[in-house]
Amino acid sequence: MKIDKTDLNIISLLKENGRIQNNEIASRLSISEGTVRNRIKKLIDNNFLSIKGLVNPSMIENKQIVLIGINLSERADLEITPEMISQLSYVVSVYMVSGRYDLVIELFIEPQKLLTFLSLELAKVNSIDTTESFIALRSWKRWI
Repeated sequence: MKIDKTDLNIISLLKENGRIQNNEIASRLSISEGTVRNRIKKLIDNNFLSIKGLVNPSMIENKQIVLIGINLSERADLEITPEMISQLSYVVSVYMVSGRYDLVIELFIEPQKLLTFLSLELAKVNSIDTTESFIALRSWKRWI
């Protein structure tokens, strides 16, 4: 799917306020409301845009962000393994990265459930060689 300047402008307004109404977007961009509605639908249908309510993780008591660096074994499938991990409980995102790790995953989890996640869920992914966990003590400009 190719996106153009109008799509990018619509996305920009939605990033500022995900609850902005289509007629307001249309007015600001000098296009019809139908165009806005159709463009948003096309972006969503093509998995380019998702509109969600996000929370500030710093405001949620008894949950924390945990980042886990993962090194995969040589037999790992670099498409299937990240997809499997993304389906596990508490996983917010999975990143294939350059540098020291093959993958970095982000969890949003209760502290007392971290050990269970590591030992019972993540351990079931056979292609993981090593992991290193980082508990976020504080975050800025992060919404989940």
